Parts: sequence; C-alpha cells; structure tokens
Amino acid sequence: MSADLAIAAPYSSLTLEAANAALAAGVSAAQAMGIPMSLIAVDRAGQIVATARMNGASAMTLDIAFRKAWTSAMASAPTAYIKDFVTSDQGSTMSMPHLTNFSVIAGGIPVMVDGACVGGVGVSGASADLDLKVAEAAVAALQA
Repeated sequence: MSADLAIAAPYSSLTLEAANAALAAGVSAAQAMGIPMSLIAVDRAGQIVATARMNGASAMTLDIAFRKAWTSAMASAPTAYIKDFVTSDQGSTMSMPHLTNFSVIAGGIPVMVDGACVGGVGVSGASADLDLKVAEAAVAALQA
C-alpha cells in the first residue's frame, strides 16, 4: 500500500452535550404547547445519541421520532422536503420507502455544521406541523 493512502477520514458528529441541549429546547417548546412528545437526537450515522419522552407521551412516539431523526440525518434534509423528492422521482418512490427506518412525516430536521450534516432531531407526539415546530426549536437552540 502507498504511504499516501488515507485509511480513515475525519468527520464531525453530534455530541452528547449538543444533543441534550437540543432536546431540552425541544421539550421546552412542547411544554409551551401543552403537548407531551418524544424527541430523539441521532448522530450522522443515524445512531441514537439522546432521547426524551415527556410524561404522557405515547410509547409509539419514540419509534416515530427515531425514524424522523434517522431519515433527516441520512438525507441531510428535513423529512418534509424528502417527501417532495421521493414523490417526484419514480425510482425513489419505489425504493426509498422500503428502507427500514425511513419516514417522510414532517418533524425530522438535520443538524448542520459548516454545510455538513452531523446528526438529526426527530419529534413525534402531535400533528406533523407541531412536531416540525418543536424539531425546529430544538435545532435552533444549537445555532444560537
């Protein structure tokens, strides 16, 4: 092997501290709405970094929040935007929905740093529009 051959590539990933800060901001936004929700933050590989299931939130919302976070991290895009892409491309319409953790329901937002995706936040527990508002509040807390 050549001495110039790079064997590993450095990359940034969502930290536990940032994930906890984002979820705290999201929980605060959900509390202001008076709606118990589940929130999950994943790293850039779609692996769970932190979770929060508010008192009263259905257990099912954890799985849905994870799927939203995973999808947004893998695609580096909000889940609502991914829906538009998938429905506009026949190949994507046929293949992407078969991915195990795939979701196009609004409420998944990527966490971007200097144009690169380092993770994602997913929220579930209310309507897709309200889930999205809480996810946006969570990610916005990291940009402040």
